[in-house]
Amino acid sequence: MKRKFLIPILFIIAIILIQLGFIKLKKEVKEFNNTEVEITVEEGKSNHENVTIDMTVAKHWNDYNAAGEIVQGAQYDGAIVNTGKYNFHSWKVVLYMPQETKIDSLWNGEYIYDNNNLTLTLTPMDYNGVVEKENDQPFGFVGVSKNILKFKTFKVYGYFEMGIKDTTSYWVLLYIRYTWLIGLICYIIVKICLISYKQRQKRDEKIILQIIDTFISFIDTKDPYTKGHSQRVAVYTKEIAKRMGLDEDEIRNYFYIALMHDCGKLLVPDSILKKPGALTPEERKRIEAHTTIGADLLKNMTAINGIQDGALQHHERFDGTGYPNKIKGTDISLVGRILCVADAFDAMNSDRCYRKKLPMDKIKDELNTNSGKQFDPDVVAYMLDIIEEGEHEKLVEEFNENNA
Repeated sequence: MKRKFLIPILFIIAIILIQLGFIKLKKEVKEFNNTEVEITVEEGKSNHENVTIDMTVAKHWNDYNAAGEIVQGAQYDGAIVNTGKYNFHSWKVVLYMPQETKIDSLWNGEYIYDNNNLTLTLTPMDYNGVVEKENDQPFGFVGVSKNILKFKTFKVYGYFEMGIKDTTSYWVLLYIRYTWLIGLICYIIVKICLISYKQRQKRDEKIILQIIDTFISFIDTKDPYTKGHSQRVAVYTKEIAKRMGLDEDEIRNYFYIALMHDCGKLLVPDSILKKPGALTPEERKRIEAHTTIGADLLKNMTAINGIQDGALQHHERFDGTGYPNKIKGTDISLVGRILCVADAFDAMNSDRCYRKKLPMDKIKDELNTNSGKQFDPDVVAYMLDIIEEGEHEKLVEEFNENNA
């Protein structure tokens, strides 16, 4: 799976999981709301933490029944008490009567008296079917019985009404959803900025390459025998840097640095550059000066980090006998060490005004022989791999096709 698709896929998976979470939560809330609750109250103690019943005798009096016996009349006041956070609705109260009782009147409810089971079932009217959270619902009746009723056991039935917003899970899912949304917006903004940045970067790269190509065309005009040399060295340098595991920005910078490594030759006289014979000590000095001249020409090009090192150090040797500063080993910048190998390889693999290109076996021998002397052994190993794989020719061909 390509990395660029990973984040969008993760966002899609996240929103699907969030939506599934909401669906599951709605189902759980619906099941909760549709489940009738049975609550038992004994000796004033409820087996439910949020719902109980209070029953009191408001007043009582003596009365006579049809047989002339003295009976007790009483007003019984009750209330369903809801101390919870959910409304309690469609309630029903079942009172267990200790003896036969006559219900004389009732308020805030309707009743069914079962003389066989000695139970009184109270149900609400149209207006008081809901006991709101942290509230109570009063009811009452007047009863006539042989003795004052002392209710010890009650049964309460009903349904809790939980809204989805009453659950902790809802707010957690909502938080995750908005966090996801903010993340998505940020991701889109970043992607837009990155696209804009990459477009600007491509424009900048195009400008840099055009400037560099202009410089290189000047160098090629001065020395036709080295035409294409800078481009080929840049291609080899880029491939070595890639195989060494450098990041994309460094690889791109090394490519630019390699393209400009010989810019100092612009100020070297043509008579020295094109001389077919051996150079005098003075001429050798003049041509070696292209390293310091190049570094000086590039001193203000700060957009490409290390570009001066490439011009200045590509003729330094690993053993410290190179020029212009005779530095050695890892004191030479990595790009300088890579350029030293790539530059020498292309020089040996190209026709020059003073000789024909060398056979490939001879070039490989030279690279091996001078490994640890002129060249960094690690860099030589990568260059030899490129040669063995035949990649040096393919890379150049590909570069020429892309820049035709």
